[in-house]
Amino acid sequence: MEIQQKLLTVNQYSRPGTKLKQVKNIVVHWVGNANSTAIANRNYFESLKEKKSFASSHYIVGLQGEIVQCVPEGEIAYHANNANSYSIGIEVCHPDWQGKFSETTYKSLISLLADLCKRYNLEPTQAIIRHYDVTKKLCPKYYVEHSGAWLQLKQDVKVAMGAEDTELKKAAELLYKRNVISVLDVWSHVSKFKLEYVPVLLKNMGGIDRLVKDKIISDRLLWEYKQYNANHVRALIIKYSKLG
Repeated sequence: MEIQQKLLTVNQYSRPGTKLKQVKNIVVHWVGNANSTAIANRNYFESLKEKKSFASSHYIVGLQGEIVQCVPEGEIAYHANNANSYSIGIEVCHPDWQGKFSETTYKSLISLLADLCKRYNLEPTQAIIRHYDVTKKLCPKYYVEHSGAWLQLKQDVKVAMGAEDTELKKAAELLYKRNVISVLDVWSHVSKFKLEYVPVLLKNMGGIDRLVKDKIISDRLLWEYKQYNANHVRALIIKYSKLG
């Protein structure tokens, strides 16, 4: 799972910069604009600073399964009224007005939800909710009208959480053998990552300059200003492990 970080500029209408003090729920939405892309919806949120209208989400899952991050997880996004202060919001693109997510989009959504539930120690059948569950708005439309599909979605997340991340495990084992990491277990599971140890990890990989030169990382500022999250670190470990 790769995440494209396209953060909104800080503004009072879509990214206020207010600290999110706790994460109790993850709220799933539909974008409500059939066949629109993730980046188009991200740009719409960005435009709200001019339109002076409040709306945003932390993530948007696109029609091709791409995941775009709009707001850092440590900040509030405007997506679910009173639940904004304790939830992460995910907008999901859909091909038509029925609102059912495509198979590709659905798989990416499940992966993202499973990762978030792991990192925040959330029980998916309880913590994952619809916008409808907060405000009674018909959102996400298909999964409000088809309660069985919604229950299945949460169950699919629970199953995904139990699946071993073999790609990460193999990458971490290679880094352990190369003496890049000293504690294998910490870097073999996303849920066990210690972000405060990432600067040491970067140093052991040769430093940010070297990683940029080798095209392992592309966004230097993300790493220099410590704006990364567990997904960025996972991708870093896997890409670095493939170096000859």
